[in-house]
Amino acid sequence: MRQSHIFLFIFLSGMCGHMFASGQGVPGANVSGHGVVLNLASGQGVPGANVSGDLASGHVVSGRVVDAGSNEPLAFVHLLINDTRMGGLTDIDGFFHLTHHEPIRMLQLSYVGFETKQYFPDPEKGHHVIALRRKPVELREVTVLPEENPAHRIIELAIQNRDLHHPERMGSFSYHSYNKFIFTGEVDPPSDSPDLSGTDTVANRLSQYLEQRHFFLMETVTERKFRYPDRSNETVLASRISGMQHPLFAIFMSQMQSFSFYDDYIEIFGDRYLSPLMPGSTRRYFFLLEDTTYTATDTVFVISYRPSRGRNFEGLKGVLYIHSGQWALQSVIAEPASAGGDARIRIQQNYERFEGRWFPVQLNTDFELVNVSDLQGLKILGTGRSYLQDIQIEPPLVRRDFSSFHVEFSPETIVEDDAFWDDYRRDSLSVRELNTYHYLDSVGRELDLDKRIERIETLFGGYWRWGFVDVDLGSLLRYNRHEGFRPGIGFQTNQSFSRRFRIWAMTGYGFGDNTWKYGSGASVLLDRLSDLRLGYDYQYDVIERGGSGFISSPNLLSASNIRYFFLETMDMSETHTLWLQSRVFRNYLTVRLFANIEEVSYPDDYYYDPDLDFPDGAPGQEWPWGQARFFELGAWFRFAYGERFILTPRQIMPLQGSFPVLHLNIARGMDAIMDGEYGYWRLEMKANHRFEIPMLGRQDWTIRAGYFSGEAPWSKRFTAPGVYRRFSVSTPGAFSTMRVDEFVSDRYVALFWHHHFENLLYRGRSFNPQLVLLTNIGFGQMHDRERHLNTTFNTMDQGFFESGIAILNLIGSGFTSLGLEFSVRYGPYAYPRFKDNFSLLLGYSMMF
Repeated sequence: MRQSHIFLFIFLSGMCGHMFASGQGVPGANVSGHGVVLNLASGQGVPGANVSGDLASGHVVSGRVVDAGSNEPLAFVHLLINDTRMGGLTDIDGFFHLTHHEPIRMLQLSYVGFETKQYFPDPEKGHHVIALRRKPVELREVTVLPEENPAHRIIELAIQNRDLHHPERMGSFSYHSYNKFIFTGEVDPPSDSPDLSGTDTVANRLSQYLEQRHFFLMETVTERKFRYPDRSNETVLASRISGMQHPLFAIFMSQMQSFSFYDDYIEIFGDRYLSPLMPGSTRRYFFLLEDTTYTATDTVFVISYRPSRGRNFEGLKGVLYIHSGQWALQSVIAEPASAGGDARIRIQQNYERFEGRWFPVQLNTDFELVNVSDLQGLKILGTGRSYLQDIQIEPPLVRRDFSSFHVEFSPETIVEDDAFWDDYRRDSLSVRELNTYHYLDSVGRELDLDKRIERIETLFGGYWRWGFVDVDLGSLLRYNRHEGFRPGIGFQTNQSFSRRFRIWAMTGYGFGDNTWKYGSGASVLLDRLSDLRLGYDYQYDVIERGGSGFISSPNLLSASNIRYFFLETMDMSETHTLWLQSRVFRNYLTVRLFANIEEVSYPDDYYYDPDLDFPDGAPGQEWPWGQARFFELGAWFRFAYGERFILTPRQIMPLQGSFPVLHLNIARGMDAIMDGEYGYWRLEMKANHRFEIPMLGRQDWTIRAGYFSGEAPWSKRFTAPGVYRRFSVSTPGAFSTMRVDEFVSDRYVALFWHHHFENLLYRGRSFNPQLVLLTNIGFGQMHDRERHLNTTFNTMDQGFFESGIAILNLIGSGFTSLGLEFSVRYGPYAYPRFKDNFSLLLGYSMMF
């Protein structure tokens, strides 16, 4: 689940109690809307109901089909007129509008998972509401098929034509989108619970609240432009959010599901599922031809799908509606095949034909959480609706029509003018929805909800917002073997202080080395769109001897913060740094240029002698013992092709890409300049990539390499990232069986490989352990090892090897999971005793 989704769920769930506690509000009633006509024969028209439509006029029947149990609309119900094969489908909101040349005496309705029904429309009625009853089993578990499944040919034809209709395989397109998201609830106490109606209980107050208003309501209008292969901009033209104005929620709708069902993997709330329309899906999914709908010229095949028996993967189940005209997807219903218990998520997509290409016109997302609190019978419901309009296929878009941001906001995003919204809404707001805006806007002003959202957002970055400063939570208490426990405090100013200037400071005291550490700095934002900043930092603090760093975003649980716990050999460093940082090349490349002066003190007896000219073979008190001074110029680069950014009125937010992320650090040590004592080149690179392998799981690769040339102490060489403890915490990008400071190199290469089987090997109802295979390999050399005196370390000339397995998700809480990781060291540097070669680690994962 993506971070923005977690923000939304945590915040809205936490606010529910306050919103219904007072029991205030006015009664409301829902106002239903009406469908509009679409000619199914041509596949063209405005978003609305699907019809048979072979005649422009005639006898008409219109209405809506709903679930008899929940009263929810049913999308893509098949309707046949009289005893003919003519008819149509309900639209994605359950509406239908049928026209026939003869009086329509009877409608036969069929829908996967529901009982077939014959309905006899009253000619005097203008709008018909037809309820269908659900079957006990939604999809048949046992079906006898001929030798060749007839659904397979239709699916294969749809797969062959998917590039023709995949929106992001087209040359270009543009559209406007109206999006609405409702977060609400229902209270349905168990049948055996006592009748407490009329009493002042939490359930009754909540029920009264939900009769009058929702927990949350949001509307947005966006404009999207796309040009193949990867130019894409979505601009939020307007948003209206009940109770707040924080931009985080305005981008939520576009993150709920994949824009197209033709991708190999379908994303739903940030989780990825193997698509039933990817090549080879007939070997993985079970398809069943449920029904066939005929129009004047074409046929629509209704095919249900679910993972085949014995196939264990993250798949979907639902119904595909495939149009014989170019074998295109006309509609789809999908939900996670393994979902169950207290949660359910379902998506729907509807497509129409434009200029010979099929394009999405509506996307629905619904989720339901049951018994999320101690209140039995409480259902938390979310409904998202996206309606696309003003669709243009192959508009003449050029490069200057696109910015370097995937999503951005217009200058005046918050719009409350009803006349503006009426141009985009499919239906007018219901009384219940109007009440939601009225009530929550007043609550938002009273509680200052935007400030609360900012605090939650800041917390996920590892900071606590306190007025105009953000306190670094990681600085409050730290520990490593060199410093022991280190209480302290660090903070930086936020936008409440200044949007352009930022100031930071920190201090801490190590009880192990009995030393105060401190630092401060400032930066100025020179250009917001490129995030061009100029800054100066001063720091008097300990650093890992031979440690490495790369450009990264702050994260309380990052690998570098976890490894800090294991460090032993650390040097005192006093550093002055002047730096300039910016993003270029469509935000894919981040560049940091710097110049620093650093004085390092070695707390142990370590000494580096470039000439080996100590008198009597050993250093004496007259030598510049235990200190070094460096003047360094350098550049750090981070290249993430395909990484997307969101430009909000407050900040720039990254979205994770699907391509490898490359890092390159270059530093040049200058001797005889600014009193620098050593001349050298130091280069280091890192590449990491995560990718899916269908039916085999996910792989994570990290490759690191470093090269040092010249003369300098251990501080500027490379210490291999060992984190060995017989039992400790798993640390990504580190050797779990390698001792701390065991290997040092002036040139090295290391590989960290993980293969995650996810739930492919075993899936239970409530217990879903996940197997991970891992292997880490390192090679390194040191060309002047004899010049490093009074210390002991090895080099990885012959290669360091370790492998292991991890079993994750042994204990899970929904947002986090815990497991165990076992690694074994082998090869040239293995110890004689087996017990010295293995480590047992606590593995963990988090959903953000």
